[in-house]
Amino acid sequence: MSDFLSDEEIDEMYDDAGIGGPQPVQYAPVPAPMQAPVHHAPSAPVYPVYPISGMGQAPAAADSGNLLTRQLGPLPVWGWGLIAAGVGVGGYFWWQNKGKSVSANADGSPSAAPALGTGDDDSKWSPSRSRFGDQLQRHFTRKGMGDRCTVYTDADDAKKKLKHVSPLITIKIEGQYKVDKDLEKLCRREGLNPTAHEDGSIGLYPIESKRGKEWEEYIDALRDDGQSV
Repeated sequence: MSDFLSDEEIDEMYDDAGIGGPQPVQYAPVPAPMQAPVHHAPSAPVYPVYPISGMGQAPAAADSGNLLTRQLGPLPVWGWGLIAAGVGVGGYFWWQNKGKSVSANADGSPSAAPALGTGDDDSKWSPSRSRFGDQLQRHFTRKGMGDRCTVYTDADDAKKKLKHVSPLITIKIEGQYKVDKDLEKLCRREGLNPTAHEDGSIGLYPIESKRGKEWEEYIDALRDDGQSV
């Protein structure tokens, strides 16, 4: 007898025992290998990006100077200071000359102060018989006496026709005339004093003032040149 059982014999043995044949082999589930937990770094917060003023431009140079050299508009601070100082000095001199509306001669008589830029200030003024003679002739013409007034600006010529003459200017008016305040004011402004002569003529003589002194020097110069009066 063979030691090995056939498949039919094995099945009959299971049938007799009430076992429904051989069962498939059951295998225990093999657990999946454990993996180390993966730690993710927290994501960085995202902020909105705004443009920064001045980005893309060259950085301004550091202010290495002091307050005076600091640029203020088109000029440095010291430049504006010079302009302000010039305006202040000019305004001061303008106010000083504006305030001197009336001055006095050395003899105390009032005389209007000449304004700068008119040609009457002492810096531009000089004694001149012909210049002031023309001014006197216009003065008498405005008064309606131009046709009977003669102004002699040469003393030697005046001496040929008049008895009393001034070394500077002599005025002869036909008819009655007395030196009035208008003529006196005009002459004193020039540094001269109108004086009536015995023959009715009027001679102009220097007064004690700065311009009067220049007229005296002018007379000396005329006599040095040969004037006989």
